[in-house]
Amino acid sequence: MGLIADEFGLQGWFWGGIGALNDNFGALGYIIIGIFALSWLVSTLVYKFKRYDEIEIVE
Repeated sequence: MGLIADEFGLQGWFWGGIGALNDNFGALGYIIIGIFALSWLVSTLVYKFKRYDEIEIVE
C-alpha cells in the first residue's frame, strides 16, 4: 500500500500511517512475535495454576 501511496502521491492520515508502518516493519514483526510469546506464556500459566493437567477424562 505504501507503494501505491508513493506512485499516486496519496496523502492524509491513513496514508501517513501506512508509511510509518512501512518504515518500522521490522519492529512490527518483533511486536507480533512478542504477542505470540506472551500469549503462550499466559496460557501455560493458566493451564498449570488451574490444574487442567490433572482433570480426569470420563468416557
